[in-house]
Amino acid sequence: MCLDYGPFKLISDDKETSLENVASLLVQPTGIKLIDNFGKTELVAGQITEIDLLNQRIILT
Repeated sequence: MCLDYGPFKLISDDKETSLENVASLLVQPTGIKLIDNFGKTELVAGQITEIDLLNQRIILT
């Protein structure tokens, strides 16, 4: 049985970012670099504190 409730979400403070089109997450010294399916990048400040696989969330501080 497979549970699929949609894409993961990246949660930083009160901002929530859907990872629906994100192909890679790279840990950088200043935050998390998101790379989408087309190669576009975005840097999100913070450090991963929790990865919740059941609720499909990655939480940053």
